[in-house]
Amino acid sequence: MENPGLRRGPGRHPGGYIGDSTRAEIAYAHNLGRPIRYTDPLGHAVVLTRPGLPPVRIGPCEKEHQAEQIAAGLRAQMHNTEHVEGTVVDVGDYRPELEHLDPRVPAEPYALAEAMDDNQDGDGTGHNFPDLHARLVAQEGPTRAYEVWGQACKAYDALHHDPGEDD
Repeated sequence: MENPGLRRGPGRHPGGYIGDSTRAEIAYAHNLGRPIRYTDPLGHAVVLTRPGLPPVRIGPCEKEHQAEQIAAGLRAQMHNTEHVEGTVVDVGDYRPELEHLDPRVPAEPYALAEAMDDNQDGDGTGHNFPDLHARLVAQEGPTRAYEVWGQACKAYDALHHDPGEDD
């Protein structure tokens, strides 16, 4: 098998896009323990290392400063949000063979309300940090995030309102 990271052609495109077949080849090589080298930078990722838990990766970010901005926002959130003691937020390389959260959180209230359905509720332990709210604050800044979050909560209630409960 050819090393998929050295490949040029239909599976690899500028800007970090990797097609499904190349992604499958990368995963296959990773599962076999084969080294994977990339000829082009694939972007950057925010990596949260949490003691006793698998790391959380957010990416890809095309520019390093974008990943740094998200990382700084998440570090700031750690002062106000439950998280696993010893959590470290760093910026590293985007590795497509690993699972990543999308770096962009919807900032439109109805789209964010729909994303809330997929968001794991907090259990008070901080195991789900960074949750959707923390990621939104890291992305948009606190003032804008709290405004959008409030609108999204109203939209969420409207989307999940049962008209039969009005009686």
